Amino acid sequence: MSSVDGRLLPGRWTTPFDGTNPSELFKEYAAIGKSLVTDAWMFGKATTREAFPYKFMPKGQPVGESGKVFVGNRTSSRLFITIDPDADIFFTSDSLRGDNILTILGMNVTTDYLVALEEKGVSYIVVDDVHNLRNVFTLVKRYFNVKTISLQGGGIIDGAMLAQGLINELSLVIYPGIDGLTTAPSIFEYLGHSEERPAEGQALELLSVEQKHHGIVWLRYKFHNISE
Repeated sequence: MSSVDGRLLPGRWTTPFDGTNPSELFKEYAAIGKSLVTDAWMFGKATTREAFPYKFMPKGQPVGESGKVFVGNRTSSRLFITIDPDADIFFTSDSLRGDNILTILGMNVTTDYLVALEEKGVSYIVVDDVHNLRNVFTLVKRYFNVKTISLQGGGIIDGAMLAQGLINELSLVIYPGIDGLTTAPSIFEYLGHSEERPAEGQALELLSVEQKHHGIVWLRYKFHNISE
């Protein structure tokens, strides 16, 4: 969900015209997300930090080995996935919003951090390159049978997925408000050089437009690769 100017920080958006508490609009967004019926949903690290703000202070040595997999608690029908390149999110629970957690880690992860995750029941995969998302999701499918993921931001992970051509569909919920600040993060925030074109070769086909409650608009687009 974004403001009408494509910004992602809800605390900066103007309030709805009808005076509704913005929390009611966020409930609408959450309901739309669940209606997509995916095997998992996903945040980037910065967004995950909003739910788990504390930092783990490692004391052990880096494992220096990829391919380590731990299947933790699996009581939910969906998984929540996050990618943690620094391996330092302090998880205080094995789940987020009722869904069990799977975290993707690099080889810099320490042994004591892995032990902490296992004790908490948090699933993990250690990979040699957390930025190679195609490989990451191949492993997620292999070990956790996840075939469809609802990626819910933030802009950096959205941009990385866009650049690697891994997005099949854009489900965009427009909140009836404005941010207006140039430097506020947007839907896609690819961290590249100014001459790079992360969306090049991809085109959007409009699938549907639906007006929801309180002035919300829900747009769905299918991604097509037109470079082949």
